[in-house]
Amino acid sequence: IVHVVTWKADAVLTLPAGALFRSGDSWAVFAVRNSRARLTAITSGHRNGRLVEILAGLSAGDRIVLHPSDRIRDGVSVTQRDTR
Repeated sequence: IVHVVTWKADAVLTLPAGALFRSGDSWAVFAVRNSRARLTAITSGHRNGRLVEILAGLSAGDRIVLHPSDRIRDGVSVTQRDTR
């Protein structure tokens, strides 16, 4: 197996690509704030199909909805599921 590094940086904030979706002409996620899904515009950078670099809109430690369905809307109540 040959690995080709096309980009590298230290301390990069990333998200799984499945958390992002198009909102108008921009990319967005649903961040979880006070147990509610909040539509949050983000600025993305590099991506590799699995992970996306987040340049603006989120901070380390923010909770987000992974793979949001079409039933998720801004302001709906959400609960955290055990991922084990």
